[in-house]
Amino acid sequence: MRIFRISIAVFLAAISLCPAADDVTGLYNLAVKNFSAGKYSDAIRCWQRILEIDPEQVPPHKMIEFTRNKITQELTPRVEAFEKNMQSGKWFIAHDAAGKALDIDPTYPGMADKKDKLQEISAIIEDCSGSGAVQELLRKSVHAYFDENTGLMFDAAIYAGQLNKDGSLGRKISSLLAYMEEKYPEARSRVKLIEGMDLMKQLLQSSLDSIYKADYTGAITFCDRILALDEKNTLALMRKGSAYYALNNLPEARKNWQLALKTDPGNRDVKKFLNLLDRKTKRGG
Repeated sequence: MRIFRISIAVFLAAISLCPAADDVTGLYNLAVKNFSAGKYSDAIRCWQRILEIDPEQVPPHKMIEFTRNKITQELTPRVEAFEKNMQSGKWFIAHDAAGKALDIDPTYPGMADKKDKLQEISAIIEDCSGSGAVQELLRKSVHAYFDENTGLMFDAAIYAGQLNKDGSLGRKISSLLAYMEEKYPEARSRVKLIEGMDLMKQLLQSSLDSIYKADYTGAITFCDRILALDEKNTLALMRKGSAYYALNNLPEARKNWQLALKTDPGNRDVKKFLNLLDRKTKRGG
C-alpha cells in the first residue's frame, strides 16, 4: 500500500500540467478513495473517465491494470467459496458468498442473478448438503433450476417428495415445488403423475411400454429422465441399450450395456446382450 500511495502522489503532481486539471484531480482523489474502500470497480471507472478527459494520461493505465489484478486476487477465493457451497447444496452460505463476490466485482457475469435466486431458494430450504437420496435429489432440482432445465427440476423435486417417507422435509419440498411451479407453470403441467406409483417406477414402466410399442426414441427419452435422477439405474441402462440396439446404433447400445454391467457386474441378461452384440459385430451386421 505504501508503493500505491507514493504512486498516487506522483500522479497527482503530474496532472497539474494537464488540461482540465481540476476535474482530473477530483477523479484521482475519488479513485483513491474508492480503491481504499475496496470499491475496485468504481475506482476503475474513475480512471477510465480520466482517460476520456485526457487520453494522454499515463497513470490510469497502470492503475487500471493494478486494480484488475487486485480484483482477481480477492475475487477468486470468493467465487470458489460460492461454487463450493452451491455444489454441496448450502444455499444460504452460497448466497452470502455471492454477495461477497459482488462486493469485489459487481459486474461478475451472472452472479447478481444467482444471488437473487439464492435469496429466494434459501428462504425455502437453507441447506441440502446431506448425503441421503432426498437431499441429493433436492440438489439436482435446484441446480436444474439455475440451469433452466425445467424437466429435471420438477422430476427431481417431485421424486424427492415421494421418497421423503418420514415427512421431515415435506413442507419445504412442497414450498419449493410451489415456488418452481409459479416460475414455470407450463413445464410443471407436462409432468403427468400416476396415482399410487412413484415417479421412478412410472418412468421405468413408460420406458418398457415404449419398447413394446417399438417407440425406441421415446424409450430412450424416458430412460434419460430416469438416469438424470439416478445415473446408476441398471434397468434404465439396459433398456436404453436395447432401444439403441433396435435402432441399429450398436456403439450406443454397447456403451449403455457396459454401464449397466458396471452397476450390476453379475447381471446375466446384460452379459447375454453384450455377447449377442459381439456376435452381430463379428458378422458385420
